[in-house]
Parts: sequence; C-alpha cells; structure tokens
Amino acid sequence: MKQRLKRLLPGWVKRLYNRTVSKTIIRNKFGSWLDIEWNRNARKRSDREWVAAYNTSWEYWQESDLAPGDVERIRNEIRNCSSLLDAGCGDGFLLERVRDLAVSCAGMDLSLSGLKLARKRLGDDQPLVQSFLEALPFPSRCFDTVVTTHTLEHVKDLQRAVSELKRVTARKLIVLVPCQEEVLYSEDYHLHYFSKEADLLNLFSLPNARCVRYIVPPGECSYAGDVLLLTAETD
Repeated sequence: MKQRLKRLLPGWVKRLYNRTVSKTIIRNKFGSWLDIEWNRNARKRSDREWVAAYNTSWEYWQESDLAPGDVERIRNEIRNCSSLLDAGCGDGFLLERVRDLAVSCAGMDLSLSGLKLARKRLGDDQPLVQSFLEALPFPSRCFDTVVTTHTLEHVKDLQRAVSELKRVTARKLIVLVPCQEEVLYSEDYHLHYFSKEADLLNLFSLPNARCVRYIVPPGECSYAGDVLLLTAETD
C-alpha cells in the first residue's frame, strides 16, 4: 500500500519529502555511522574511502537483501554449472545457498568486513577475493555462470562494472537489482536506479537477455518492493 501511494504522488512532492522528512528519519534511525550525504559525493571519494564506507556498513548492517523467493529463482537459473562467481557476495549469504550447484565457485566483494563474515560462514577453503566490480581480477570467460545481486546499484562506474561482468562470463549471467526511482537521500548507498525492465536490458545489450519484474513482500528480508531479474546466455 505504501509503495502504491508513493507512485501516485507528484514528483515534486516526493522530492520535497525526501529532502526534509526522509533525511531526518534516516539520520535518526542509523546515527552517525551512515554517511547521509553518500549519494551526493560518493563519486568524488577515493578508492580507500569507498572500502572504508562499505566496511563500516557491514559492521553495522548485516541483514540480507535477498528473500527466499529470490534465492529460489536464482537457483532455478543455474544449470550444468562448472564454475560460478558471486560478484558482490558480501557476507556470503547467497553463495552459501547456490554453491552446491557448481563444481567450483568463488566470491568477490569490495568490503573486507563483508568478506570476513563470508569466511566465517563458508569456511577457509572457499575462494574469496577483495576487489572493485569495475576491475575484476579474473581472466576473461573464466566463470561458466556469474551472479550478482543488489550490487550494480552501488558501483562507482556502472558501464565499466557491466563490461567486467560480461567479460568474465563464459555462458550465463544472472543479475538482480532493486526496481526504484531515484532519490537524493536513502539508507542504502544506491547511486544507480532501475525503474523498468528496459533500463537493465539496454544496459547489458545482450541479444537473448530476459528480464522479469516481481515484488518482494515486506518481512521476508531487509528489502521490500519491486525487483528486476535479468538472465542471459552469453556464449
């Protein structure tokens, strides 16, 4: 109901509400650890500042963005997988739930704090790499399947991140992002917004890509609302 009411409001009302009421609510909810101005100045920050921001985020916020239905949909898309990469694996929540479908798998994330949590969850034998999505430290086409969820909206350079995902994928790419309108102040450090299926399809420009939109209901995970799930065969 709340999401439906938001869609009916004029744009200027939503922007005014975000700059006044939402900003105050977010600041009071999270306190000083969350950088309320991140969306305004993140692109000017150094790589070291980016890592520090996401390290802090993982130290204070460890609820999953993925609902059980998200995981089920992603698992259903992984078939005959020899090697899998979870790009933006965070604390390893998804990787733990899909690694049984691949002969070998790896995870990467920007945050060392997130990867520390993933190491605890997945064990010492699980390959985990710290990296920016825009510069993946892997050879081209080295993963049969690449999955990335609730990550693209965070990156500094969206086009480079997409190019890297496509570069390291040998056969299948699976991408999940929140479906949102752009706002100035938010509690999630999002820099890129995808409001319709065409946004994601045009971004990846893969001839056989498919994109579905569905709703994650409140109470199943930390995110509630519409999401977009893109799948594409790349071979």
